Amino acid sequence: MVIKAVTSSEMREIDRISIDETGIPASVLMNNAGRAVASFIEKKFKDREIAVFCGSGNNGGDGFTAAYYLSNAGLAPVIYFSGKKESLSETSKIFLNLCIKQNVAIHEIEDSNINIIKIPENALVVDAVLGTGSSDSPRGIPLEFIRLINKSSGTIVSIDIPSGLGTDGEYPPGEFIRADFTITIGLPKISLVTYPCKPYCGEVIIEDIGFPLSLTSSPELKVNLIDGNFLKTLNLFTAENDTHKGERGHTLLIGGFENMEGAALLTASALFQTGCGLVTIATRKESRMIIAGKIPEAMTIPLPENPDIVFFDELFQSVKISSMIVGPGFGRTPYSKMQFKNIINSLRQNAIKRVLIDGDGLFHLADFIKDEKLPGNIDFIITPHFLEASRILGKSVELIKKNRLESCKELSKLTGCVAVLKGPSSIVSDGDLSFINTTGNAGLATAGSGDVLSGIIGAFMNMNISAIEAASAGVFIHGKSADIFSENAGQLTMRASDIITNIRTALNL
Repeated sequence: MVIKAVTSSEMREIDRISIDETGIPASVLMNNAGRAVASFIEKKFKDREIAVFCGSGNNGGDGFTAAYYLSNAGLAPVIYFSGKKESLSETSKIFLNLCIKQNVAIHEIEDSNINIIKIPENALVVDAVLGTGSSDSPRGIPLEFIRLINKSSGTIVSIDIPSGLGTDGEYPPGEFIRADFTITIGLPKISLVTYPCKPYCGEVIIEDIGFPLSLTSSPELKVNLIDGNFLKTLNLFTAENDTHKGERGHTLLIGGFENMEGAALLTASALFQTGCGLVTIATRKESRMIIAGKIPEAMTIPLPENPDIVFFDELFQSVKISSMIVGPGFGRTPYSKMQFKNIINSLRQNAIKRVLIDGDGLFHLADFIKDEKLPGNIDFIITPHFLEASRILGKSVELIKKNRLESCKELSKLTGCVAVLKGPSSIVSDGDLSFINTTGNAGLATAGSGDVLSGIIGAFMNMNISAIEAASAGVFIHGKSADIFSENAGQLTMRASDIITNIRTALNL
């Protein structure tokens, strides 16, 4: 089953429907949440002193509940509470009163007594201050809680999301908790699984507290995680015994121009390694002499020395091509610019239905879409990194990085393509439906890594899945291949060819 990631408003609606329409008492949900937190702490940190910081919202109620169950297990949590008892929800009051009857130490903190807070060395600190209910910068006592928690030497466990972090993928506006663990309730919030917030969440544990499956798997939730379960739902490799190579796809790769032949070779190698049946590399005459024979399985054809749309019209009509990749090693010369325009305009009249644009192709795409639209009869996939995305969107890299999910959706809407915004936790979007990758590591920041990704996605483009599924499968296998390599060698020693070597193992999920 595909795991969804949600915004705070989506999670609130799931909570509301569960309580008001399904009939699950709010106290049952809070009980299950707090008990899950307590169970995690008891198993992993039962020998630590425990400080629980609670706000006045339902996140604080989860903290009271956790403290009650920790006390009931024989531990001695200390609660620091920001707010007034009368301001709590009726559900939170239930568990605060249980803590009182259990004789849990509770300190109501105001400006006048904040100095009484003492977090022991190496304590287990529970952050139940703000949760997903706050969108403004923290202030007052909650802000002081955040500062004190971050200064402590203890292990920090946040409930649902580190306090102060935005939930929807955006960079936080003010100060926030740096958690070692985040126990998120029901479904992961978008900020827990995307950058720039993900590094501050520590290890994320998803706890099912009883929300109906119809709500947590609803197609109305538009952001999904790409994991092994997602790949299994696609049923990718189910060829019949009498399948021939043409049915496994024929990909035309245009690129590998002078001094950049290696880019095309990496892409072609990744295509074959991921299951593509036929690959033809179209490149300039001098480059063809270098490329030909380097990959025995790949065919090559020379491009005309003068840019010519008729060449592409004839090529696309004479050879059955199931997908095309434009850009790896394509160059940024006037020749490349004219050929890019010829390729796109020729596609308007021809039968190729799936095209991936990467590398230097994205450079030319940024100029192309200022005056023209891409053909609407073709599934296009683009795979920009941040600088390429910046050029296409006309926004700074810093702005793009501050909200990567929204930036990826914007890329898709502007270009009409399925967009892959590359980086840690790469994001795939068609402007409506989005996927967040769960594989990969820093070793992918190496020359040629993007060319390999193009080849992997290109092979999936030939399969009987949608363009967004092909792109999502590609980023997962790309990252998984890097993770497999890194299990036996350091990340920083990884080359693009090492990714290719591990594709077959990554496919054997």
